[in-house]
Amino acid sequence: MKAERSLLARLACAWALAFALPAHPQDVDCAQCHALLTKKSSVHAAVQMGCTTCHDQLDAASVPHKSKGKAPKGLSAESPALCGNCHEKKLFEGKFVHGPVAAGMCTACHDPHASDNVGLLKKEPAALCLDCHADVKKKPHLIVGFSGGGHPLGDAKKPNEVADPLRIGKPFYCAACHEPHRSDRPRLSRFDKGMQSCQDCHKM
Repeated sequence: MKAERSLLARLACAWALAFALPAHPQDVDCAQCHALLTKKSSVHAAVQMGCTTCHDQLDAASVPHKSKGKAPKGLSAESPALCGNCHEKKLFEGKFVHGPVAAGMCTACHDPHASDNVGLLKKEPAALCLDCHADVKKKPHLIVGFSGGGHPLGDAKKPNEVADPLRIGKPFYCAACHEPHRSDRPRLSRFDKGMQSCQDCHKM
């Protein structure tokens, strides 16, 4: 059933484009068929700049579309080179680099078009981190005091969500203490004071 709907959608797009294609493929209104890609609360600025900002090697005049270049989906380059055209490379370089970042897997965490999550993330932040770091949930993370309890991980649903005391307006989750891309400190830490950093949030 899903395959049939996909085929029907392609046929509908082909029919629409066959009668409405402009002289230049780059002038095709991609939203005719791909409107759902941007029906989210946050849209990537690159999308607002035009699809050919990234997909400049796509032959949009043919359906299904064909790539004229070496990169898939008609992209001018693959990530991270493509992403580096707009995002400063130094933001992803350091003594310690997150594994997916080092491997150039930008779209493993981020949706390149639009998202309902902060930072164009594919899932809610804590849920995304815990997909790969599930072992963190097996025991208390950073034991607090004598209770043996650990830090909240940020995966609790509202109204139990904890606010980040150092980043006003943001929820407390992994990125409250760890940089998601790179850091000059071990474990991608945001802080360079060791255990003294605890006092930034836990006033003594």
